[in-house]
Amino acid sequence: MPCVPARKRIPLSQAGLVALFLAGVAPTMTRAQGVVPSTPSAPVLDPAPRPVVVPAMGNDSGESEPAVSAVPGPPGYVQEAPPARVVMGPIDVIGESIFGEASVDEWQPLSLSTFFSQGWDQPYVKSPEGTKGAPKQNWFGAADGIFVRLNSLNFFYTNGMTTNNGLLLTPISWSPVKPKTSGNEYWASYNLYLPLNQRLELLVVVPFIASNPTSPTGHYVGNFGDLTFSERFRLIEQRDFAMQALLTERTPTGQTVNGNDINFIVPSLEFWWNFAPRWVVRGSTGINIDTGRHSATSTYFNNLAMGRYLTTKDARVFKELVAHVAVSTLSDVLGRKDYITDVYIAPGFRFGLDRDQKWYALAAAQFPVSGPHPYAWQPMFSLVRNY
Repeated sequence: MPCVPARKRIPLSQAGLVALFLAGVAPTMTRAQGVVPSTPSAPVLDPAPRPVVVPAMGNDSGESEPAVSAVPGPPGYVQEAPPARVVMGPIDVIGESIFGEASVDEWQPLSLSTFFSQGWDQPYVKSPEGTKGAPKQNWFGAADGIFVRLNSLNFFYTNGMTTNNGLLLTPISWSPVKPKTSGNEYWASYNLYLPLNQRLELLVVVPFIASNPTSPTGHYVGNFGDLTFSERFRLIEQRDFAMQALLTERTPTGQTVNGNDINFIVPSLEFWWNFAPRWVVRGSTGINIDTGRHSATSTYFNNLAMGRYLTTKDARVFKELVAHVAVSTLSDVLGRKDYITDVYIAPGFRFGLDRDQKWYALAAAQFPVSGPHPYAWQPMFSLVRNY
């Protein structure tokens, strides 16, 4: 028989590579294999090192994670993404400002430089007390200078009105003008402070009774007073200092016989300062611009008050008791009242009534000390409820 030449034998390792390449698996291998001898018993070179599996961080479930390629050097730190900020619409901000918790823990300072960019889209929160121990509260007979969320019932009694010329019965823009009669006057209002965000607050004053005699021997006549709205813009809010700008509109809804029926536009500025341990000084300046009937005149006013807190909120009685005194001036700048200037002094106090810091009693007594003395004296009382 003819001699058939022997077929050349392909080593097993090479045949395996060919099969893997044809099956589409070989491209996943990154290193070329070495040439192996034709002897079947020849050892096969070690394959390329397998990729190191790096487990994903933070998996506590025990399930396997997909393998990733090893990176030379120590593993890098992956920073977690910050939580997304919840952006509230204007209506939601107003609702949360009026009815929300207003937790003091969410308070943050505000500066004048960020007035147009910060605080308008954030709900109102209560302010912490100053670093020197004075809480941010309003006083009767003094400028506020701060944002608050409260409502109050206020009562004024003006004793011994004279026939002298006089301006407003108090340096407050919503108080009555001295009527052209002598005797006494009773006046009461409901005040509502409505914060709309961290930069804007609305004060609504509803004077539901103003009563005085029409003549020295006449009967008392009582009517509704002048409804007043005040927009308050927070300029600065720090732990120890606060400042705000106000624009107040007094509408002529009352009667002239009671010293009302007046239309004022009132731009003003107020501040609050905890300048020493438990000591506070606060004040305001502005002008009442008469834009209605000539039953009143434009008046320039100033107010400066100082007080000290004598107890804390943990006192058994008279919680957060503060004693204060205010000095105020009113000046006729149009000449309708012969350019007179009234100067008043008003000592007063405030203290808390409950453990939850909701109810407070306020009082002051105002006395004219210079000018034509339009009345003898004026006690003032207020019952405040924070909400």
